[in-house]
Parts: sequence; structure tokens; C-alpha cells
Amino acid sequence: MILDNEWSDLPDLLDKVQELLDLGLFDDAHALLDKYKSAFQDYWELHFLYSRVYTEQNLPRKAIPCLMTGLRLDRGNADCLLGLFYAFAMMGKIWRGGRFLIEAHRLHPENELVVSALIWYYTEINEAESAVECFEIAKELNSNNPETYRNGGLAFDRLGRFEEAEACYKAALLISPNFDEARDLYADHLIFTGKAIEAVKLYEEALRESPKNIRHMSKLIYCLSQRGEFDRAESMAQHSISLYPNSPVGYLDLAYVNLNTGHIDGAAENAEKAISISPIDAEGYRVLAIASSERGDYEAAEKLFEKAISIDPDNADALRDYYQHLRVAGKFEPMLDIVNKTIKLEYPYCTEDYWFLADYYRERKQNSKAFRYLRLAYNSMPAEKELLPPMIEILLEQGHTKYSLPIFANYVQRSGWTDAMSNFTLNRQFKDRVTQEGIRFLRFTGQRPRAFREYIFKYYMYRFGLMYYTLLAAALAFPAGVLLGWIGVGGVAAAYGTSLGVIKVMQAVRFRRAVAKAIQAAQTAQQLRT
Repeated sequence: MILDNEWSDLPDLLDKVQELLDLGLFDDAHALLDKYKSAFQDYWELHFLYSRVYTEQNLPRKAIPCLMTGLRLDRGNADCLLGLFYAFAMMGKIWRGGRFLIEAHRLHPENELVVSALIWYYTEINEAESAVECFEIAKELNSNNPETYRNGGLAFDRLGRFEEAEACYKAALLISPNFDEARDLYADHLIFTGKAIEAVKLYEEALRESPKNIRHMSKLIYCLSQRGEFDRAESMAQHSISLYPNSPVGYLDLAYVNLNTGHIDGAAENAEKAISISPIDAEGYRVLAIASSERGDYEAAEKLFEKAISIDPDNADALRDYYQHLRVAGKFEPMLDIVNKTIKLEYPYCTEDYWFLADYYRERKQNSKAFRYLRLAYNSMPAEKELLPPMIEILLEQGHTKYSLPIFANYVQRSGWTDAMSNFTLNRQFKDRVTQEGIRFLRFTGQRPRAFREYIFKYYMYRFGLMYYTLLAAALAFPAGVLLGWIGVGGVAAAYGTSLGVIKVMQAVRFRRAVAKAIQAAQTAQQLRT
């Protein structure tokens, strides 16, 4: 045990405990706090450090009473309020923790750590627009916190604002080059946006700085596999095994490469090696279960999946592989139980789980349920625009043409005019004159640059909103006019004609301005790209 009997002032105690926490010497940190507890029990800092000892060991339930004690000693303390937010979040009670975070922001609106936490909180509860607003506030506070930019990247990713997300991840790594979580998120972002080659370069660069980092090697193997460079991935996995023969990591990486290349026996063999090295590692059982399922040995696969989940109940990837297996095996009731468990565990990051359920119900001709889960998937990840065409298809099959049109327009705004949209226009429900006129507008707009589309759609939203409120005002003015003694029908007609005239003039002026600005925005975007 490390104890120092020579100092007793609070700042020195705080520094020493922090040093012990950084070294992972939690028992020593706890013992040191116990030694000075009677002297400093009336200071919030002591109780806050006790909470740190517990949260660092993933014991948030024990941290919460310490933080509440600190808060009673210093009401409104930002550190204790933030600590309570993170402790409840660790317990999966993010909504409850959010109350403390919002209170911290009310009391300390310019505390950068609080604003940074808000970015993450709003992203987690699927309010990415609010998260982005908090990120802009953090930037105004001159934030140099890499976690702020990591959190901003997550928020922009959820909204499909990929260029801004990429800038955030780059900024986080520029501030803190060893921020592995930001690097991993950036790599996942690059793979999702079709830039796997850049993800490969990201880890190749990291390995130049730390050539024997097994974590970076494992991520590079994954990125190479995503690129389809399986020979290089296999070679890197063999290199990892040669450096760390007593670690399961290299064997598991090689097993996944084997699965990707269809070498099921090789995958099973390497998974068994990983299990023999680390029998309490869930990943080995997961890979062996996938291999068994691929062989058609469903009973063995089910037992292995259950084993993996018993070791690591919160392993969402294992749960997803399990419900995919159960669907193939035709065990639909347990499959639905596992999917719902995964959604509860992963919310709001459960787009693929909703999509899986939508595909399952679509296959069974249960279109209402399929549409519901597609809608949930889109709400959880608005950037996933490919969810929109199947939603349109279901609505048209059900005869809900008018409900499909806003989704149709949303897709064109985001993705432009595609072959999928051209196919939809052949639908007999789109043959009336008004709908055809709207489709011509969508085709014209969808074939223009993204900047033009975004501006013109924003303009039309304003235009139709203006028309609605002007007509409403006119409608309210008619009975008032009669009451004021206007000349019967003639007065009403004059008022109506005047209202329509105003609308038409405003529309014409605003339309010309909107098109001019849209063209200018498109030209500016093109100049930036070149």
C-alpha cells in the first residue's frame, strides 16, 4: 500500500489520490482517502474523489451516495452534478442522469465540460439537432477538449452531415493523437461513407508510431477485410499471433478473416485456439457459434451463442449474430425476444435491429409492422436515407399515395433523383395531373446539385407556410369585414381577390429570389469542390 504520512493539506491529498487513480491503484487511493476522511469529511472534494474511485472500477451504485453527499455540502457543484449524470448513465439510466446534467447547465451555462456532456446526452436520447446546437456553443467557448469534438462527430454522423462529422473526428485526433476511441469512431465513419482505404491509412499511421500495438493491428485487420484485402488481413493476423501467441486477439482476428473468405473450418479451428487461451472470453464462443451455424449444426450453434451471452450479456454484436442464426433456423419467437433485448440494450443505436424486424415482417406480408419498424429505424438514424424507398413502396402497396409523397420528396432532397425514384413514377397511383406536376418539379430539382436542392426545398417549405397563414388570415377577415359593414358579397370577393393577389405577387418575387440564391449556392459549392 502506498501511504504518505508527511502531508495533510487538502490540495496535496487531491493530487496524490488523482495520481493513484491514473496509475490504476484504486485500493491505495481508497485507503488514502480513508486516512484523511475525518479531517476533510466536510469538504465536497473528498466525497467526489471517493466517487471517482468507484466509477473507475465500474461501480456507479457506490459512487452515487458519495456524489449526493458532496452535493449537500456544496449545492449546485458542477463536478458532483456531472458525476451523478455519468454514474446514472453507466447504470443505463440516462434519462434520470440527464436531470442532473440539465441542472448543471442551468447553473453553469459556460462550463465547457457540462456543454460537452450535453452534446453526448442529446445524441444518446436521439435529439441530434439539440446536440449540434450544444456543439456550436462549445466552440464559442473556445473548447480544446477532444471529447467535445468526439461528441460533435457522433451528433453530425446521426444527422448525415458527414463532412462536419469527419472534421470533428480529425480535430479530436489533432488535439489528442492517442485518443483511441476517436480514432475508432473516425474509422467506422470512413467505412460507412465508403472510404475504407482512408480507414486503413489511419491505422497504418498509428502503427508507425506504435508498431506492436495489438489493438491497432486488430483494427487494421478489420479495415483491410472491409476493403476486401483478405490476403493482407490474414498476413497481419498471423503477424499479431507471432508477436502475441498467448493472446486470443490474433486468433480471433484470423477466425473472422476465415469467415469472410468462406473458410469455415479454419474459423472454427482458430476460435477454439482463442477459447483455449482465454476460456472466459465471449468472442471465441461467438465465432465458433457462427461457424457452427454456417455448417448447419444449429443445436451446437445455439448452445455456443448462449455460452457467449452468459459470459457477456451486453455484447450487442453477439446478440445480433444470435438472432440472425435463429431466423435461419426458423425459431422466430426466441428470435424476436433476442431482437427486442438488443434494441433495449443499444437504443438509440439500433437502426439495424429495426431494419431487421422490418425485413422480417415484410417477408411475412405484414406491411403495417414493417412500415412501423422502418419508421423507427429512420427516426433513430435520419442519415440512413436508403430506408425511405421501402417505406414509399409499402405506402403505395397499401394505397396511401398522399402519405408517400412527403417521403418521396424527402428522399429526393437528400439523395437527388435516382433510378429508384424513376421506377416509382411508373406507379399508376402517380398518374393524375397534380401529382405528375409535383413529380416533374422533384425530377428537375433532384437533378441539380445538393446545395441547390437544400435551398429550394427550404424555400418551398416557407412558401407553403406563407400561403397557409395568409389564407387563414383572409378567412378570418371575411366575417370581420361583414361585421364592419363591408358591402356584402362584393366586399368579400374584393377582400379574397386582394389576398390572392398579394400571395401571387409575394410568391413570384420570392420564387425569383430563391432560384437566384439556389443557383448561387450551387455555384459556390462547385467552386469549393474544385
